[in-house]
Amino acid sequence: MRKILLISAGILLLAGNAFAKDGQGQVQYDLRVDGMTCPFCAATSEKALKKVEGVTKVSTNLGAATISVCVDETTDMADEKLGKLFKKKGFTYVSKTKQETCSISDKKKKQII
Repeated sequence: MRKILLISAGILLLAGNAFAKDGQGQVQYDLRVDGMTCPFCAATSEKALKKVEGVTKVSTNLGAATISVCVDETTDMADEKLGKLFKKKGFTYVSKTKQETCSISDKKKKQII
């Protein structure tokens, strides 16, 4: 009986760790960025954001001039840091809104509306 309990506890711990890596403990920032007008602009910005430690997913909506970024809760997404990052790429960081959960799907999609 003790063996079964230990095995069950181990399975629960492993399953819990797998779940924690799938969106748990992450937040999403929706960034408003001016100057992005083409898919190349989006790709350049996404590539720069993916280099930031803690960023797990990035998705761009050119029509709305927004980039959604999922990060772990401890990632520094200060306005000053974002402003410098986008300025280096030739764009203007305007603002951000924060969501408490990440809603970006794993499928890579760019909305060009």
